[in-house]
Amino acid sequence: MQKTGKNIAILCCSVILIAAVTYSLRFINGMDALWIRIAALVGLNLMNGMIAFAAMRLTKMKVDIDLKNRSQYAAGFAIALVLSLFIAVIPALCGFSLVGEHTEFSWFKIIYYFLFCLLVIGPVEEFVFRVYLQEVFMSFFRKNKWMGVVIASLLFGLWHLINGGFIQMFFTFGIGLCFGFAKYRIKNCGYPGVAFGHGLYDFLNEIVRMFIV
Repeated sequence: MQKTGKNIAILCCSVILIAAVTYSLRFINGMDALWIRIAALVGLNLMNGMIAFAAMRLTKMKVDIDLKNRSQYAAGFAIALVLSLFIAVIPALCGFSLVGEHTEFSWFKIIYYFLFCLLVIGPVEEFVFRVYLQEVFMSFFRKNKWMGVVIASLLFGLWHLINGGFIQMFFTFGIGLCFGFAKYRIKNCGYPGVAFGHGLYDFLNEIVRMFIV
């Protein structure tokens, strides 16, 4: 019981810390220098990943990452394309946007968003919500592990409410379910696959904002 109580305490503290770091992201836009904003944005996102990693180490959770399985990247690629099509492309073609306002094209933005989404956002958010939180909640529901996927996805949606709105919360909850069940149910679809898919989905949304919205 002491071990369980300790794990729950670490879970609660880590969620609070991740929420606090995420809230601090709203102050980045007030910084004058572009490179300082980028560095702060990358640093704070990586901090969330480090909080999750520290919590896993403290609770002796295993971090099992298989980078060699190529089929998981195909699964992530397919999920990203389908989500982008129905959430970004089709609504934009119909005259309204679910992924934000139009942004002007520049090669700098394309390169930046590609690197940021694929190397930071996708890996960090999937590590926090699918590797750490989802596995924790699945361990609470040994007979109904799917409940852990739902709870982690709900937290994923609520997490986006911190610096977003209710529409974003609703869609990110659904997106969390897609990646969560992909990791849980699709054979050999592990963390690298969903991290790649998540990052690609976010990058495609930025492309849609530039060229379609």
